[in-house]
Amino acid sequence: MFVFISHLTVPEEDREELERHFRDRAGLVDGFPGFLYLQILRPEAGDSSHAFLTAWEDRDAFRRYMRSRERALSHAREPAEIMERARVRHEAYQVLLDSRRGECHS
Repeated sequence: MFVFISHLTVPEEDREELERHFRDRAGLVDGFPGFLYLQILRPEAGDSSHAFLTAWEDRDAFRRYMRSRERALSHAREPAEIMERARVRHEAYQVLLDSRRGECHS
């Protein structure tokens, strides 16, 4: 399993609109081959980032999505004015253990 996390730090005044946008997302990734799930995480305190976690069967599925029409359409819907003010950081992980599946990965 492969996980990709995007951290978006936006000014306080943009947080509510950012959350509304992602609640109303198009869902284009949901049916993409190899996609497992999406989690959108709201920070509990301070000026922490929102985190957008996507889980994939493997890194190749994620790479195919990154080159896909679905990704281009999805990212074209992002609120440009908020994204211009956002700080974005990405992280990629190979999953070693997933307790929900009772699996260890090497």
